[in-house]
Amino acid sequence: MYRLLVGQRRTFFTSSVKNKVNEKIARGTKVKATLKKSNKYSETVLLPRTLFPVQINGKERIEKDEYLTTKCGFSELYEWQRKNLLGSEFVLHDGPPYANGIPHMGHAINKILKDVTLRSNVMQGKRVHYVPGWDCHGLPIELKAIQDINVQDPLTIRQQAREYAEKAVIQQRRAFQSWGVTADWKESGCYFTNRSSYVKNQLRQFIKLYEQGVIFRDFMPVYWSASSRTALAESELEYNEKHQSKSAIVRMRIDDLPKKLNRLKNRVVYALTWTTTPWTLVANRALCFSTDGMYCVAEDTRGNLNIIGEELLKNVETKIGPLKPIMRFEGKELEGTTYLHPFEKIRLPFLAAQHVTMTVGTGLVHTAPAHGREDFLVALENKMPVVSMVDVKGRFTEAAGSEFQGLSVLTEGTDKVLHSIADDVLHVEMFTHSYPYDWRTKQPVFIRASSQWFFNINSVRDKAIDSVKDIEIYPECNRTSFTNALIAGIKDRPYWCISRQRSWGIPIPVLYSKKTGKPFTSRALIERLCHSIDQYGPDCWWKYSEEELLGLDVIQQMNVPIDDMEKGKDILDIWFDSGISWSAVLPEGKANLYLEGYDQFGGWFQSSLITSIALQDRPPYQALFVHGFAVDENGSKMSKSIGNVINPEEILLGGANLEKKPIYGVDVLRWWVASHGSQHLQVPVSKALLDGSKQSIHRIRSILRFLLGALCSHRQDVRCEPQYRIIDKYMMYRLYGYNKEQTMYRLCTVSLSKTDSTATKLHHRCVSRLLKFSEQL
Repeated sequence: MYRLLVGQRRTFFTSSVKNKVNEKIARGTKVKATLKKSNKYSETVLLPRTLFPVQINGKERIEKDEYLTTKCGFSELYEWQRKNLLGSEFVLHDGPPYANGIPHMGHAINKILKDVTLRSNVMQGKRVHYVPGWDCHGLPIELKAIQDINVQDPLTIRQQAREYAEKAVIQQRRAFQSWGVTADWKESGCYFTNRSSYVKNQLRQFIKLYEQGVIFRDFMPVYWSASSRTALAESELEYNEKHQSKSAIVRMRIDDLPKKLNRLKNRVVYALTWTTTPWTLVANRALCFSTDGMYCVAEDTRGNLNIIGEELLKNVETKIGPLKPIMRFEGKELEGTTYLHPFEKIRLPFLAAQHVTMTVGTGLVHTAPAHGREDFLVALENKMPVVSMVDVKGRFTEAAGSEFQGLSVLTEGTDKVLHSIADDVLHVEMFTHSYPYDWRTKQPVFIRASSQWFFNINSVRDKAIDSVKDIEIYPECNRTSFTNALIAGIKDRPYWCISRQRSWGIPIPVLYSKKTGKPFTSRALIERLCHSIDQYGPDCWWKYSEEELLGLDVIQQMNVPIDDMEKGKDILDIWFDSGISWSAVLPEGKANLYLEGYDQFGGWFQSSLITSIALQDRPPYQALFVHGFAVDENGSKMSKSIGNVINPEEILLGGANLEKKPIYGVDVLRWWVASHGSQHLQVPVSKALLDGSKQSIHRIRSILRFLLGALCSHRQDVRCEPQYRIIDKYMMYRLYGYNKEQTMYRLCTVSLSKTDSTATKLHHRCVSRLLKFSEQL
């Protein structure tokens, strides 16, 4: 016992010496003799032993991460489990990130959570199916590719964009691999939306939807970005809550009064309207009213009579001055009333419309069918012509008049319009409200009617909404709100504009009549185009003539002269590109899980659901897992302009200043994601949280170190001849005497063990344990 105590004490002392020795070694001091002497009793004490270190710091951490990935078979896990596991299939579909920009913390959250999911299923014996992908088309890539060169040639733009996307893919793929993400990272193991096989599949899905009537072409108002010169879908917008518009109250002279107002025929009567887009007054074609609302005629200080919504009278007074109501009437009495256009002086009608309310404005809504969605529906209902007076650059066309032609509608065009009718402009002010912006250029957009291709969401809405009830959505704490978000993106959206006026994308495979503009396409055209893509690549649509691409026989089948046919210049929306990925990647067109950020309820979750319902009458996923976005320690969105961006590579490799940005390694990055990325809509990133993750990793390594040490088989060739001192001999003599005494006592108490006394049994058990202990000693 004494020797055991002494040995243990010496072990603690030895640990201290070892630390000092290690410090001297780091300085290059020769201390082998000291180390040998300090380890004199190491082999006499059987403690846990392992070479597994408690922590690895600095460059050694970087080297170890690379070693584990390249030398220990981690990179081969995906292929191994596909060949060797016999369990059920688990399919996780990868939402393709843009091939644009360097990897960021959002990428880390997404890819590492996917990897945690995959490894969990592998440990359960399942064969996981996961094909990483990249969205290689789209405006962000095109703008980056041509930002330093002024080119208009589609082939040059496409070549530049392709090279840019390929560089981004290489950089992102290298980062994803360094994070330990399980996948087949070879070129053949991934999918890319610009590869020929993917393009051909998408074209074939397009023609299926076209034949079903789900995809169609029409002239309708869409969100238009003058800064990008293309139509945009809802998913490509972001709303600026602090946008300021120049709003105005404008009067329009009544030309023909309704019977209710006959007694005012000899007076000058105006209709007051309010607008936040004064430039659209040039395209005005009606004034809309509410049949259920109450209106009044009010006299101003100049003796003019004005028709206003009764509930809004006081609000209008605060802006244009005192108004004295002289009569009131129901909105339906305004039917048949006409007024004069503020510029053209033509007679235009008052029309009833459901979108008119008495919550803001004047109760009379200025209507320009080419520049408003409700306005457009009113025009269709009343069979009114729809004329767009704005070009792709956001400037007035000749149709707006020579004094406005060429002016930007959102800037000088607005000022010019108000100046031209200054006598009828009663009030102008800056109005702060939520307004849509192009999510890439960060510039305001506007509504502009144009000929576009649309996906008819009305045709799949009911089935899509009904299917949501069978989709599991995680985390469960947000299931209700996430379910509502998925439904909301479909419920009130009649159409999805899928055409874009750009070059870097998949062409809409349609020919047009030069004379009539009528579109022509067919399954034969698609198959011939796919054959050309196999021969010449995806650029062939822009590189070769119609006859070279499709053949004279295919064009003649359309019963249109070949000299009247021309290829379309539009491409498909990238959300259609990625939304159709389930048909190109997934076995049997369905995944067990989609795992993405919550912004995808308006993007990939939605486009995938809509296309899948239309083509295979079911959702492409059984479950959704939704994660949040990385923010700084103050909860602010990470932005380069703010300077609060944390690069995942700096977490792995450290920054320029290692005190402020130390080397954490991949374990800390993955632990931070697993600890924070799966439960919160805002995922904070800070040095304090990363340090906390590092401490957690340290505790786990300490436990593993002890367990590995306990599994160590000690050397069997240790030979230690005992050297007894007087105190050792004395203690052994006392132990011998104690053992002999207890042996005699045991013989005397054997018979007592047969009794039922609990105390006797307990006494017997204690004696037995003492004897056993003494024998071991």
